[in-house]
Amino acid sequence: MTSPDLVQAYQWNYRPQHPRRPDWFKEWPGGAKMAVMLILLHEWESVPEPIRPMPKGAHHTFDFLALGAREYGARFGVYRLLDVLERHCVKATVISSGLVAELFPESVREVRARGQELATHGWDQSMHPPVFTTKEEERDTIVKSTTALERAAGERIVGYMSQGPRPTPNTLEIITELGFVWTADYSDSDVPYLIDVNGKKIVSVGYVMPNFTDNTLVPLGLEGGLKQLQDAFDASYEESHRHPMKFCYACHVHISGRPGMSQLLDRFIAYAQQRDGVGFYPCIDIANFWLEREGK
Repeated sequence: MTSPDLVQAYQWNYRPQHPRRPDWFKEWPGGAKMAVMLILLHEWESVPEPIRPMPKGAHHTFDFLALGAREYGARFGVYRLLDVLERHCVKATVISSGLVAELFPESVREVRARGQELATHGWDQSMHPPVFTTKEEERDTIVKSTTALERAAGERIVGYMSQGPRPTPNTLEIITELGFVWTADYSDSDVPYLIDVNGKKIVSVGYVMPNFTDNTLVPLGLEGGLKQLQDAFDASYEESHRHPMKFCYACHVHISGRPGMSQLLDRFIAYAQQRDGVGFYPCIDIANFWLEREGK
């Protein structure tokens, strides 16, 4: 028997241990059999993790190479990726650190001006999993991030993904209490599922595993990375002929926002759009679709 402590730590007191495909689930909105969920990670690290190891005992440990990479993402990368999405007329979700909204609010406003969904990724990516001493401290950090993004974007934020994404045992309760509609913290199911937290409902839209982020693909080069992504997509697409499937690709604006890597996203979207029965959905559309049918 699973101990009560483990049940709480795993959040099995809220999350289903065995997510299922509902009998009603025959297709995605609009009749698609394959849902592609693109996530753009617009992150900021107040103390950037060094891109190269710092010498032992170095007097100056602040890594301006790593800082410059994040600055590039906010100044150029996010705009280039928004252009890619716009060219292909697809909708995606941009998950942003709250600190980005404080430092580069114009980039956050541009996300919404282009019609893409905006969600929160916590305040700061410098430490993940983040270390909180109390539930209140974690809640305050999430509120701080959400407030900054809402101030910059001018509208409510309803989606959440923890840094990492590695939630704490308290995260699910906090974000549900705060009224979030969806979470992308869990990589445990082929399909979305509904979570009931003390009578309030939130949808797990799922993250990328066992698919890919651009971190995985960069070492393979443009052609190798694209082939890996296409092969993974094809496997899910083949299965979608038996039942609806979901495919998620997440890319960081400071990595995929550079000219070479942006071509990988551009060419992948074009590849997926050639297939019949494929639709592109922001996380909120997946969540609302599930809530309409499972949340009654």
